[in-house]
Amino acid sequence: MKEKIIYFTKLASMSIFSFIKITLIGLISTVSVCILDFIVLSKNIDPGQSAHVSAIPYLLMIFFSKPIGSILFYLTLIASPFLFFTLGNKYILSKLVNKVLKDKSENYIYPILDRILVKAKDEKDNLLKNGENYKIIKEKLIHQLQNENENKWIKKVIEYGLKKVKLDDVDFKNENLSIVEILKSKIIQTLENVSKPSRKNIWFLLILQWIILLLIWLLPY
Repeated sequence: MKEKIIYFTKLASMSIFSFIKITLIGLISTVSVCILDFIVLSKNIDPGQSAHVSAIPYLLMIFFSKPIGSILFYLTLIASPFLFFTLGNKYILSKLVNKVLKDKSENYIYPILDRILVKAKDEKDNLLKNGENYKIIKEKLIHQLQNENENKWIKKVIEYGLKKVKLDDVDFKNENLSIVEILKSKIIQTLENVSKPSRKNIWFLLILQWIILLLIWLLPY
């Protein structure tokens, strides 16, 4: 029990630390780039015209002064937080998948899969009689997983595999089919095929922000 608590604490710490690190880097870069973007765009505005203008009219003046640069600025400001959040989550999840599979798959992933898949086996005939397909089976497995009293990080890893696994080539009507083994094998294979965690997309987004700043500075409009 103590070993499990220590391991799950390490997983949580790793995930939280990675999320904070990516969020801080993204936030610092986004704020810095957007401030510099705004300064560059404001250079085209006559100080006399803007002295008594409120925020929205001022932004309109900037837009009409340099429309393409303004669009790039707004895209950077609006899209960057969403992209950093999405890429950060994807990186953390792939890191979790690879670490759990490498360290503790037999101790933590296999037993949970066995439990939820045994229940799926019991429901298989009813599902097929009702005309439900493999997509419904996946949804029921995910629902069953969510009801399991297990660590949330391990459940996240298994849920990722369940969502990504392809079952359209499985003949569920085959009476000789071992549904537990085939599903277990496919889910594990799906998790093993997850690419190793890479920050290259995050670095690409950071570089792209500064390239956009350069474009705003160089573009005449």
